[in-house]
Amino acid sequence: MTELFSLQDQFQGYLLKNCSEIKSRIVSTEKVPAETRLAIYSNAYQARLIEALDSNYPVLSAYLGMAIFKKMASDYINEYPSCKRSIRWFGDSLPAFLKEHQDYKAFEYLTELAEFEWKQTLVFDAADSAVLQIDEVAKIPPDSWQNMRLRAHPTVHRITLSWNIIQIWQSISDNVIPDEPIQALSPVSWIMWRRDLINRFCSITVEEAWAIDAVLNGLTFGDICEKSCEWVGEENAGMHAASLLKGWIQSGLIAGVIV
Repeated sequence: MTELFSLQDQFQGYLLKNCSEIKSRIVSTEKVPAETRLAIYSNAYQARLIEALDSNYPVLSAYLGMAIFKKMASDYINEYPSCKRSIRWFGDSLPAFLKEHQDYKAFEYLTELAEFEWKQTLVFDAADSAVLQIDEVAKIPPDSWQNMRLRAHPTVHRITLSWNIIQIWQSISDNVIPDEPIQALSPVSWIMWRRDLINRFCSITVEEAWAIDAVLNGLTFGDICEKSCEWVGEENAGMHAASLLKGWIQSGLIAGVIV
């Protein structure tokens, strides 16, 4: 078992770091030297990872074109080698890579497009759950609302975008030539979730974005009311927060409450 572990470790070192230690343990012939045999596995391994990135980021791949996407994917593989047991999760650091890498960080919209696509996969793969109903909330005693916490549906995610990547994503998904990247005058908040097995997303106001983040971070309904005072005034804060809650329930964003 120790010998097998050593062989596996050397092979992994070759695939991930191009270490040559394993070459001495590979049978070499005049027609097929050890270098050629190893290169077959190395090329296949990288091709599989690029295929996984293309599967997780199909719109980004289409937007860049396959030649540029493969170059970008190779750069990503070199900096972020696969470390997950499931290849499904390979690519989780691509937005951070695009944001930091010298060759790509000037194109901020690529980072946002990658972030949006990755969160789309998270929304699609998230566990399903029952959703809270209006009549269930109506049964909660009024004196319990202040400290109750809302439990977001497992599929809910938030994102803030400064570029028109939603329009770009939609155009490419519909096989339409996208518009040029345009930066908005101010960032736009979006919410993403799944309902009836369909991924959904919509833009929301700054105050609603804060409130959704508050739910995701476990703040109480009273906390949301208190913060709402900054936007609608103290006399309207409770009604405003209740209106937000009603809309969330109707959209299927809330799974339950903790009283």
